[in-house]
Amino acid sequence: MKLKFTIIFCAILFIACESDDAFDDTPIDNPSLLGEWLLTASYVSPGGATEWKDVEEGYRYFFDESGNYDRTDFNNEVLNSGDYEITDEELYLYFIIEGKKDTLGYSADFNESKTRLTLSPSYPGICIEGCLYRFEKQ
Repeated sequence: MKLKFTIIFCAILFIACESDDAFDDTPIDNPSLLGEWLLTASYVSPGGATEWKDVEEGYRYFFDESGNYDRTDFNNEVLNSGDYEITDEELYLYFIIEGKKDTLGYSADFNESKTRLTLSPSYPGICIEGCLYRFEKQ
């Protein structure tokens, strides 16, 4: 009986883990990043299993060809701005806060059609349990 229960439990766990591919797999590139991106979903684990959650009134990123970006709230009011850089599969945002230059790094990739951008914080801190943010090209 214990063996039967263990097999069923493992099968359910395996199926649950296979049900949603949280990561996209196309490397980020500068031409595809240009434009407006709206946060539409988040995948943040509180310490266990999680799933994608829709975000209403998400913030936006605007990336231009000069290497500048703006982050705005849902109503397009600027929250911060600065420069960005792409290296391998990393996106770095540089900005000034309280007179000092600061950096945020993200693991970043696109879906195959490059209409969805997935970001996961990688610098200065990382999410041990997993946190991903999906943006849709506008």
